[in-house]
Amino acid sequence: MGEFQVTVVAVGGHGCERDKGDGETVIGCERRDCVDCIAREYVRRLRRSSATVSKAEIHHWPHEPGAVLDNLLTGERRGSFPEREQYLAYKRTETKA
Repeated sequence: MGEFQVTVVAVGGHGCERDKGDGETVIGCERRDCVDCIAREYVRRLRRSSATVSKAEIHHWPHEPGAVLDNLLTGERRGSFPEREQYLAYKRTETKA
């Protein structure tokens, strides 16, 4: 037994629940092809296997100004996606229908 670290750097469709903003909780969409949810499930499985997970995060656009960070242990999002308002507007119209 000892400390280990898993690092994945990837490019592709990411950014689950883009309507959630800074300080809000991101639970996930649970789509089978959602890379964010796949990472969340991986962390859940590690924890169920009795591994002590001290840090698990997704960094969206880590080298860009306005990067968004999702804490996979607490669900808290730091930062907001640039198109967040578009998603919120769509949800408002969807709710009225």
